[in-house]
Amino acid sequence: MKRYPHQCGPIEYINDIPYQIVARYPITEVKNAQLIKEWLKCDTVFKANRLNLFIFCNQIEDAEIVNLI
Repeated sequence: MKRYPHQCGPIEYINDIPYQIVARYPITEVKNAQLIKEWLKCDTVFKANRLNLFIFCNQIEDAEIVNLI
């Protein structure tokens, strides 16, 4: 099991969308993924069957540049 410190997890691109990883837990050790998602304050959870992991993460929003005059 791996949980990263607050706002220090790695950034990974999943389907060309950047996500900051909050935690990775083995599927066999998770009974309620939705409850863990809420506890970690994540907006997305992926189930990676090939890796046997739940990946809890937050989507990184695109920044908008605003010109101030």
